[in-house]
Amino acid sequence: MNLSERFDKKKLQDIYRTTKCFGVNGQGKIKGAFPKGFLNWIEKQGWWGEKRCYLCAGMVEDREAITVDIRPETLPSLVADAKDTGMQTECFDWIIIDPPYTRILAEKYYGTENSYHGINSFTKEAERLCKPGGLILTLTYEIPKRIKNCDFLAVCGIYTIPFTGYMRCFTVSKKAVASK
Repeated sequence: MNLSERFDKKKLQDIYRTTKCFGVNGQGKIKGAFPKGFLNWIEKQGWWGEKRCYLCAGMVEDREAITVDIRPETLPSLVADAKDTGMQTECFDWIIIDPPYTRILAEKYYGTENSYHGINSFTKEAERLCKPGGLILTLTYEIPKRIKNCDFLAVCGIYTIPFTGYMRCFTVSKKAVASK
């Protein structure tokens, strides 16, 4: 199947697109936190999974999930570089990636500039970790490349009030189920 067949007009129309505004989580004191209500919104949209993994997890709180972060002080389930976790292949049905958005932010807020990677290096690992039929979600300044073996379900602009200067791109991709 060539690219024009894969992304015909009907399929592009099927990709959910919107902008969504949230409040700031912690009144801007917690650098890197998801916007207030963001994870609840994702769940209400039906973009949720039973076996969840947060890559570049930071201080996220989800006791039922595996959290991966390179910084041990964030107390993740696994201290590792999220681009190469060493975890078993196809072990999650939901993976979200929320890395530092730029090398400058990685340095300024997290001290991780020496291990900074763009979003596409993380999506490769997420694709490896994701079960067929599972979801891979990203939140960053970049629109990631189409993830291998996945189709976009949604591409959304996410911003927060009162800090409206930087819109983030939120994507939801679904990993294909192998055909028999």
